Amino acid sequence: MEIVPLGVGSAFAKTLGNTNFLIKPAQGEPFLLDCGHTATRALTKLEVPPESIDNIIISHLHSDHIGGLEELGFCSRFLWKKKLTLYVPDTMVEDLWNQSLKGGMGQILGHGTGKEEEAGLETYFNVEEVVGGREMIFGSVVVTPFKVPHVPGRICWGYKMMDTVTDGKVMFTCDSKLSLFNLDTFGGDAQAIFHDCELERIPGTIHTPLEHLMQLDTSYQSRIMLVHYGDDWRKHEGLTGLMRFTRAGKSYTF
Repeated sequence: MEIVPLGVGSAFAKTLGNTNFLIKPAQGEPFLLDCGHTATRALTKLEVPPESIDNIIISHLHSDHIGGLEELGFCSRFLWKKKLTLYVPDTMVEDLWNQSLKGGMGQILGHGTGKEEEAGLETYFNVEEVVGGREMIFGSVVVTPFKVPHVPGRICWGYKMMDTVTDGKVMFTCDSKLSLFNLDTFGGDAQAIFHDCELERIPGTIHTPLEHLMQLDTSYQSRIMLVHYGDDWRKHEGLTGLMRFTRAGKSYTF
């Protein structure tokens, strides 16, 4: 399994791109974990045509994780004549359309044809609901979803991925406060843990502060790949214990 971060930045980073991932199973077609507004630009830079992606897994509804869906939905329907499949946590499907995409994508299609229809989420995408504990298969990669603590009252999911060919195991917290339960349950045997990190302690933060990660046992720190960090990350180099900064566009193989 090859993992290529399309970006590694926080929602407010200007130079690092959104923290989204291109996943390449040892066998099978590549897919995306999240699709923020910088995702298609990053794919193009990697010489991966956006139209070659057929499947996208969504973690939650912040724009740095779904902001690229409007572009892909419009391109898929009107240019590529295909439908991507979105894997969306079951409790987020309605909000994904009504609270996030409808304002830009909701329209009446087929004006003057006598076959007018009001666009909905499934006008542009095939939708598969993600259910906690139910595994999903993408080629040789088995994906296990789990809930993570992020914004109070809003659901966010992390994902564990295992490649059945290489036996590579990776955990993605997506956006999360520190959860020792999730680390033990889904990251215990992972070779890498792509963990979001708030470098500067912000009161009321909804991400994991670096100072919390620094308190973890070295058995975890040695496997943690930091993502979702800010533009000033270089001043923290050498100050993250055994944890490493993930770099956008670099290939990580497991």
